[in-house]
Amino acid sequence: MKTDSLSDLRQRHRGPVIGPDDAAYDPARITFNGMIDRRPALVTRPLDVGDVVAAIGYAVESDLPIAVRGGGHSVAGHCIGDGGVVVALRLMHDVTVDPEARVATCGGGALWEDLDPPCLRHGLATPGGTFGDTGVAGLTLGGGIGHLIGLHGLTLDNLLAATVVTADGEVLRATEDENAELFWAVRGGGGNFGVVTDFTFRLHPVGQVLAGQLVYSTADAVAVLSKWRDLMQRAPDELACFGFVARSSVSEEEGAIVAVAYFGEDRQEGEELISDLLDDPEPLVNTLRPMYYAELQEIFGRMPFGLRNYWSGRFLRELPDELIRLAADHLSEGVEGSIMFEPIYGAAARVPPEATAFAGREAAYNATFLGVWQDAADDEQRIASARGFTSLLAPWATGGGYINYASESVGDGLETEYGAERYARLRDVKRRYDPDNRFRFNHNISPD
Repeated sequence: MKTDSLSDLRQRHRGPVIGPDDAAYDPARITFNGMIDRRPALVTRPLDVGDVVAAIGYAVESDLPIAVRGGGHSVAGHCIGDGGVVVALRLMHDVTVDPEARVATCGGGALWEDLDPPCLRHGLATPGGTFGDTGVAGLTLGGGIGHLIGLHGLTLDNLLAATVVTADGEVLRATEDENAELFWAVRGGGGNFGVVTDFTFRLHPVGQVLAGQLVYSTADAVAVLSKWRDLMQRAPDELACFGFVARSSVSEEEGAIVAVAYFGEDRQEGEELISDLLDDPEPLVNTLRPMYYAELQEIFGRMPFGLRNYWSGRFLRELPDELIRLAADHLSEGVEGSIMFEPIYGAAARVPPEATAFAGREAAYNATFLGVWQDAADDEQRIASARGFTSLLAPWATGGGYINYASESVGDGLETEYGAERYARLRDVKRRYDPDNRFRFNHNISPD
């Protein structure tokens, strides 16, 4: 590390600059996944775009790679990199809302619990994920599967503009009309192309919803998930349902679970749509009731930082009875974890696959095994369980998995994830904006 350039950085960078000898260093490198223990050369906490430019300039001058941290919720731990410079954006979390134009802009360090409330005060929202404490940036750049997927698509489908600081310190505005190829790439290509310092989203009216969870016995998992699948094959855009089978000592969840959110105005119509889920078998727990979107976004509670995590899955072209049985059997054999099925339907499925870099548009479902545990002695077994589930998906997989959930990519170079044509286009963008692969703490698209 160059002492002279570090001294210069500290003079130009108004936000905190944290090195290994500083008391704040260990707290600054904690991530969501307790398995991650990485030691960056420096952690910067910028206050504005100027600070980001200064941090990138220091990294380039010192020939160091760059990790970008938004909410720190990356299950793969990409927000922290050994020996690199971390640009931790959490202090850049301001939100502005224009209710007349139905747009909102937030800083690159905003969490969904920063963005949602100012929008919801006007009865508006943009599609987010399903946890309020996750970062807007990571979710958006990788996709954004959430409760509004049927009505309004993925989070990235609602991105109107982004400000990107590239590896050469250039500050670019990316939209459909300005730096359009970069705009295409950041919508699904992750943090490979620079630091996104702000996002501008399209907003939609969101009122009360009929929502809650239906929890069934594990023994009924096959019957319940089969009914859920049949329902979602004919579901209107207004109905969002996710299916789970869980067996976890950490969260104390066990059983088959269907999370329901109906956004239509007629509550009785919503109840009729899901009536098949309410008998034969009957749920052991039924929490369905009218609620507002802010409460819906807390329906799964919170996943605390520091637990050990390994997640693995694939996009699927179909979800046949055989696969549902395999999923239920996998957890019935003493394996702990949660298996989540998310439909890719409605507005998200109507966007042409080539419109963005998101790789799951051709799929009908996303299937993910979420392994969460506490004891490091269990690491090998738990990782094997997650990978074992993923191997079962191969006959129905469209290719790779959802990068926002993936602890590891499927293949070398991510061509398996993106497909040859999409991957080649992403590499062209990478070569243009980050030819030295300075931003490589991610599911990396190598320029080489």
